[in-house]
Amino acid sequence: MLTVEEQQIDKITEAFYLMLKGKKPSSISLPEDYPDNEIRQTVSYINRFIEEYNKGTELLSSISRGELDFEAGKGQSVMHQSLKNLQANLRHLTWKTQRIADGDFSHKVDFMGEFSVAFNSMTQQLKDSYEQLVKLNEELDRRNQFIRNTFGRYTSADIVETLLDAPDGLKLGGEKREVTLLMSDIRGFTALAERLEPTDVVALLNHYLSAMVDVIQENEGTIDEIIGDAILVIFGAPTAMPDAAQRAIRCALEMQKAMRGVNIHNRQKGWPEIEMGIALHTGVVVVGNIGSTKRSKYAVVGGTVNVTARIESFTVGGQVLVSPGLIRAADTGLILGDEIEVHAKGMPEALRCHELLGHKDYPDLVLEEEHEDCTTPAQPVRLTYVHLTDKHLDEQTQPGTLVGLSQRRAVLEAAGPLARYTNIVLRLEAAADDEENPEFYAKVIRALDDSRNVYLLHFTSVPPGTRARLDGFLTGAEGS
Repeated sequence: MLTVEEQQIDKITEAFYLMLKGKKPSSISLPEDYPDNEIRQTVSYINRFIEEYNKGTELLSSISRGELDFEAGKGQSVMHQSLKNLQANLRHLTWKTQRIADGDFSHKVDFMGEFSVAFNSMTQQLKDSYEQLVKLNEELDRRNQFIRNTFGRYTSADIVETLLDAPDGLKLGGEKREVTLLMSDIRGFTALAERLEPTDVVALLNHYLSAMVDVIQENEGTIDEIIGDAILVIFGAPTAMPDAAQRAIRCALEMQKAMRGVNIHNRQKGWPEIEMGIALHTGVVVVGNIGSTKRSKYAVVGGTVNVTARIESFTVGGQVLVSPGLIRAADTGLILGDEIEVHAKGMPEALRCHELLGHKDYPDLVLEEEHEDCTTPAQPVRLTYVHLTDKHLDEQTQPGTLVGLSQRRAVLEAAGPLARYTNIVLRLEAAADDEENPEFYAKVIRALDDSRNVYLLHFTSVPPGTRARLDGFLTGAEGS
């Protein structure tokens, strides 16, 4: 049988064996009545060592698992103190790493020897890479903004955003969608452009378009096309909007109101005043990228576009004509004027359009009805006229007489019947110093006396020289 001393030696040997194997030994126990001799002192010393060893093992295990927030306890051994220092350093390193992750690259470490050098080098590289990335992002933002600003001048900002942001934004193709179209045009611009210097034509047109584009963008319309003095605007594409018709109505009324400022500017520049007609129509179109892989544009196509253009051709200056489709889409609140029958190709029946005078929700945008009275000239003004169809003279010249005149309107006694909203060219008799007969353009508004073929006209283009002649008839200076 082993003596107590031999048993303790075996337990001490077992404890050191377990430690060599990386396992935690238990404390060595002695009988309570065991004398206080060298064996007891040795066992007591070894038990303190085992306790320190087990605490160090727990610390290492926790640190290896990344668990740094724990109470390390008290220990006297060099290993235990070193592990506690390592724990504190790792906590501090974790805090600095989090600050760096938040973008603060000013942090460095100086308490972990060669690791500190590597860590600080990594931090500097991260800082340099981050700064370079910021510069690249700023450059990318500038380039993207340049693209948006540049192409936004040639097409709508909405279309630019769709092309740049959508993954398939440049993909050719389209979809059917109900939209509201707005089409505007300066009345008699072709004849006006022939009388001005090219630089004045461009300056006048640019100022007019700038004013109109501002109004369109404020109402979130998408400018699909600007062709000369004509503007085609989409409400409801590429961004769908449930109130497309209402936005188009407000936009059209604001555009007509903005013409006052445009003409104030024109008078200051010595340019002629201009008038604009607008058509609104709601219907189904095909919208999308149309063209080829080398050249394409976002556009709307279909019969709705053609009908809108046809309605616009019936307008006179200062007028907004709306289709039945627009009236249905807007639902309520419209203030409508005269009914106008618009005949479009391919349609069996005429469209019963109406003049839009305003909307109950926008009392400040109500357009004034034309009530300009015509004055009877000192003596009847004899002239000739011819029908103008699609900007071509297509009928024989007819004689006529102006029996009433105002600044924008006239009363014509014609040689025969004239359809409502017919465009005509009128020519005065040449004066002694005229090289050719002065001519001006007008649209038939309505019949005043069908039996005598007397019609109310609205001037669409009157050259300054011809305007002076007409004013002369009113003052009696001509033909008195």
